[in-house]
Formats: sequence, structure tokens, C-alpha cells
Amino acid sequence: MINPIVPLIVVIPLMLLILGGYTYGVVKNKNDIFLKILKIARVFVVMAMVFLINLRIMGKRYNVDVEMKNIDVLFVVDTTISMWAEDSNGNEPRMNAVLRDCEHIMDSLSGSNFSLIRFDNRSQILAPFTQDSRNVSDAFSTIATPDRYYARGTTLNAAYNDMGEMLTSSSKKENRSTIVFFISDGEVTAEDKEVMSFAGLEGLIDGGAVLGYGTKEGGKMYDKGSHQYIQDPETGKEALSIMNDVTLRDLAEEMDIEYIYMDDPSNIEYLLDSIKSGSTMQMASSDNVSYEDTYFYYAGVLLAFLLIEMVIIVRKGRV
Repeated sequence: MINPIVPLIVVIPLMLLILGGYTYGVVKNKNDIFLKILKIARVFVVMAMVFLINLRIMGKRYNVDVEMKNIDVLFVVDTTISMWAEDSNGNEPRMNAVLRDCEHIMDSLSGSNFSLIRFDNRSQILAPFTQDSRNVSDAFSTIATPDRYYARGTTLNAAYNDMGEMLTSSSKKENRSTIVFFISDGEVTAEDKEVMSFAGLEGLIDGGAVLGYGTKEGGKMYDKGSHQYIQDPETGKEALSIMNDVTLRDLAEEMDIEYIYMDDPSNIEYLLDSIKSGSTMQMASSDNVSYEDTYFYYAGVLLAFLLIEMVIIVRKGRV
């Protein structure tokens, strides 16, 4: 991996111009041919080292020991079409706010393990617990508006089994806290509208919150496939998705975690501060891939050749 300090489109022509001009001047000189070659070779090495340092060649490092928080954070995100209802921060889709808030949570709890489950009429583990937050961010980026013909209604029950699997895996680790952020608008539109009890998961959860999105006034849902807002088949008017905080509060109570209405991103700050203050740091082998500069290898060679040039200049000055 390279990360040039000065763009190559600038550096390459400039260095070729300098090297070409110096070579032309040496060739015109009446010195011995061997001395000419030696001069050009020395300057070529100096220029090559400068070029390599500018490239900023980055070497990969795997399984690096880093300071990690003793926290597993599980995101469970409702990705039904209602989560794209346009009533967040005025008139933007709820999911836009969800993605921003989850990114903020990951930044605030950096050093933790993260996992992501999405659900609509079925559930899917997009990322198992990992220290590589970039991998989880990439998983979030795959969340897209579902096709209205694929959607078969919302049921919170779909997430239960995958949650149980991930929470059980976290509970088997020693000295770790398991935090859950269950994210939804609480709207249940599936034929079976009865939400099962999540109390069976309570013993596997150490903290977190159910985060509610949407408004009681409701929001319209834009269908990208038909390029129009979804209509209510009964009224023929634009359908509205209305959040149900009663369902979300009940869910939070069953899992013995907090309910937070996310009409303002700052609403979660006190909880994040509490989670961080209750965590501990420990050295652990990270599965992240890190990059480190290798410029110092070339800088040593450059310094050696510059010293040689200084010695030659000083000696010539004495002759």
C-alpha cells in the first residue's frame, strides 16, 4: 500500500527533469568516464530514495497486540421498509439517522468487539463479533431499502434466534460485558402481530438500550422501484409509517435495558459514558490489519549517501 506525500504526477516529472539536467551536465564535463558514471549513480540513488520516501510505502501487520475494551457490542437493526419512512430530522429517512448514530456509537466505544444483525421478515447476521470495526461499518453499508414486493410485514420476533446465538457466544468469554442496541420503529405489520417475549435473553445482556426511531405523526415511504411513495391500498392515499414506542418500551423492559427515543443523537451520550466508565482496558491480539510506515529504511540509505556527498564536497574544497 502506498500513500504519496506529494502526488506522483508532480514528483515524477520533476525528478526526471532534475536527474536529466544533472546527467547532461556530468556528461559534458571532461572528467574520466568512470567518475562520470559514479557521479550519476550516486545522484540516482539519492533521487530513488527520495522517491521511495515520498511514496510512503505501508507495510501490513496482522494480529497486532492492542489495548482493547472488555465489551462486546451487538447491533440489532430493523431493516423493514418502514425504517425508510421520511420523518427523521424533519424529512429524511429514519435509516439515515440510524446509520449515523451507529457509527457514532462505534467511535465512542472504539476498542470493543462489534457485531451486526439485521432483520425484516427474516434475520441475518451481517457481522459476527469482531475487533475490526471497519468490517462492521462495511456491513452497515450493505443495508439498502427493501423491495416493496419482497416485504411481507414487520415482526420483531425474527431477530430472536440470531440474537440468542450471538449473545450466547459472547457470554462464554471471560470478563466481558455484552451490550445490546436494538434499533427499530416498533411498528409491527406482519399477520401475526403478537410480539414474543424477549425475557429469555435478559440473562445474557449486561447493558444497552432499545433505540426508537420515527414519529407518532408518521412518515411517507418512497419506493425506488416505482419512483413514487407507497400508497395505502385501503385509502389510495400515501401510506404513513407510525412508530410504536409502547412495543419498544415493553421490549426494553423484558431485556432489562433502557429505552431511548432517538429524536436527538445526544440522547444516548449519558449511556455511552456509563458504558465506557464501567469498562476496563486490556492488551489483546487484534484481528485488525494495521499499516506502518517503512520510510525509515530508505531514509537511512539516503542519509548515508548524503554524508558521502558532503565528504566529497569538503575534500574537493581542500584541493
